[in-house]
Amino acid sequence: MLSKYAIRVSTVGMRGLSNSAFASNTNYRTNLNVFNKKLCFINGGGVLIPKLQELRQMSSLADEIIKNKKQEDEKKKSDGGTNEGGAGEDPPKKKYEQMPKWQKWSYILSVIMMGGLTIANGVLFSLPDKDENDDDVIDDYSSLPFPSQYYQRLKSKIFATKKSIEEPFSDRLLPDPLEEPYIQPKYTICIELTGFLVHSTWSHKYGWRFQKRPGVDMLMHQLGYPNFELVVYTIENGMTFFNIIDGLDPENQCINYRLFRDATRFVNGHPTKDVNSLNRDPKRVIFIDWNKDSVGLAMNNALILPKWEGDNDDTSLIGLSQLLQAVKESDIDDVRDVLSYYKQFDDPIAVFRENQRKLQEETLAYEEKLKKETQTKSFSGFTGLSFMRKR
Repeated sequence: MLSKYAIRVSTVGMRGLSNSAFASNTNYRTNLNVFNKKLCFINGGGVLIPKLQELRQMSSLADEIIKNKKQEDEKKKSDGGTNEGGAGEDPPKKKYEQMPKWQKWSYILSVIMMGGLTIANGVLFSLPDKDENDDDVIDDYSSLPFPSQYYQRLKSKIFATKKSIEEPFSDRLLPDPLEEPYIQPKYTICIELTGFLVHSTWSHKYGWRFQKRPGVDMLMHQLGYPNFELVVYTIENGMTFFNIIDGLDPENQCINYRLFRDATRFVNGHPTKDVNSLNRDPKRVIFIDWNKDSVGLAMNNALILPKWEGDNDDTSLIGLSQLLQAVKESDIDDVRDVLSYYKQFDDPIAVFRENQRKLQEETLAYEEKLKKETQTKSFSGFTGLSFMRKR
């Protein structure tokens, strides 16, 4: 039989265990009196002794609560580890949230408005043109019945708009050559603007900024009128880059004409320069560009040079000026013969400079040879004259 002190120690221990078990569960809190009421005690000589069955139940309940808590802690640790390590299963997808009614109706109204505007513009575009008296202009479709004439007119205008965008604004982009007594240069130079004469950059802070290439001013005066007919022919938009050209030639003394994207022909979705639309003899036209796609319709007349990326130590324009001046002084009848030679090189200016250096060395060597031969002849003549005098 247990002693009085042993029974008291076991009773106090069971009370602490039960209290800690119940305190771990946040949904159940109770005080010591309620706890004692739930347990059935037996009066044994003035000492409260819990029943053995109740002790077993409380022990199993405490073990179950502790076990569940350990499982939750392990699950949290495993989830945290997988999230930190980047491995494991994908996070659960968010449940589909139903779109608010106001947002749904706003989308529906936007679609209806866009459809209505498209139909209204189509109807207005299919109406016949008006003359100065506000009367309908009779065209090829006026005699057709009501539905078909509007459909055919709309179709014709759509194709005409598409053609105006994809083809040059004229078959003769430049006016006729000047006649005497005016000076018409023999050669026409069509030079690209962006990526060759200027370098453009864009940033959120400053927007578009343009950097002028070293040697541009010298090139303008070397190639400008009356030495050449200089045309700035670019695939860019004229509204943006017209002022840039004004900055290159503020007094309009060097550049004769300016052609922009509306003067190009779209080939495979890319604006392309066409030599046959210039109204000039192709044998005397030179296109200077860095993009082969931009001169796809004038490859025989193109001088493809590397693109300028903003290097301030660049000197390519000096070599280009020397090359074109050599063409002019040579009075070449068909420039395509010269361009076909330089077409096989990635950097024609470097090749031209190397050829100039070799030619200069050969010229100096030839002059030295002639000088030596002249000195030899003069020395032999002087020796013969001296010999005759002695006799």
